[in-house]
Amino acid sequence: MPSLDPGKPGTKETYGISVVALDGTLRIPPKAVAHYQFRAGDLAVAVTMHRDETGFALLNKARAEATVFRKCVAQLETPDEIRQFQDKAYALVRVGAGAIRLAPEPLAAFHLKPGDRLMSVKSTTVALSFTPVDILKAKFLQRGLTHAVANMDKLDIFR
Repeated sequence: MPSLDPGKPGTKETYGISVVALDGTLRIPPKAVAHYQFRAGDLAVAVTMHRDETGFALLNKARAEATVFRKCVAQLETPDEIRQFQDKAYALVRVGAGAIRLAPEPLAAFHLKPGDRLMSVKSTTVALSFTPVDILKAKFLQRGLTHAVANMDKLDIFR
């Protein structure tokens, strides 16, 4: 998994860029699938990272149940249904073969639409973040991390 600017604090370790398909499908880069142990048929938890910010974090449901997320995860019952906890949107999503499909409700809750390009970033040991490329580019440029921005164009794209 490449760092966007090795040795430079504030840059991210990333798995690549995933593009939201017309039907809401989002491919999870293979190395992220392995690292977070996402298995076809399992449920995962999608949650907004920051209030009213585009994108989401994807959590392996079984692993999230052993973390601070357990109280919220325990209240999620129906896939694709949005539940609000502490001003964050949560949804159960079914993992397919290296992908998830976000129904219209989760897409709207995470402020996403088909064609959006999301960088998959190692966030924590439990959370894989999917953040719009444009948001990360702006943040990196604001911090003077121009090499990181240039290296974003070299990432694998998953459709």
